[in-house]
Amino acid sequence: MEESTIDNGARGYTAHSGEGQKIVVMKIPGEDVNVLHTLIHEMSHARLEHLYRNDLSRGLAESEAELSTYLVGAHFGFDFREDSAAYIKGWIDDAKKNGKGLGKENLDRVMNNARWLINEIISNMT
Repeated sequence: MEESTIDNGARGYTAHSGEGQKIVVMKIPGEDVNVLHTLIHEMSHARLEHLYRNDLSRGLAESEAELSTYLVGAHFGFDFREDSAAYIKGWIDDAKKNGKGLGKENLDRVMNNARWLINEIISNMT
């Protein structure tokens, strides 16, 4: 993971690196909750291996990552509801235009990812 300025308007991204994947997050002074939201979202992309999933539309990949973010945030008492709901709706609408909806397989992946992230965070807090 690295912190950097991002020029395309995003707050973070997951990309290929020489060692597999890297997560880049932009931190704006005074915005701790937003950077946490972005970090969990990008960690979800990496954990769900979205860079390597040619069978998954961007809309479904973004929906999986953001739903994971919402669940992990809620577990730790962060309210990402407003931002997450709008983001997920936009990407699900995009996926539906391309003939794909959020199905059981996607929800299973989200739940497994959120559970894994929660357990990893808890284990590193002690």
